[in-house]
Amino acid sequence: MKDNLKLKVGDRKILNKKTFLYQGIFVIQGSSVEIVELGEEITVLWNDKEGNPHNITGIKAEELL
Repeated sequence: MKDNLKLKVGDRKILNKKTFLYQGIFVIQGSSVEIVELGEEITVLWNDKEGNPHNITGIKAEELL
């Protein structure tokens, strides 16, 4: 949680997590995301290539640039 102190809701960051499958959609490393909720794990808003929004949970502070 200490790393989260420099982050705030609404910040736009780059996802530095290896490409992974999320609800049947590949989330590519280097994707732009917006922080929606802070806690032990971070929830981010990510838009797929068609522009559909997805809230992704379980992101760690060290996975955001």
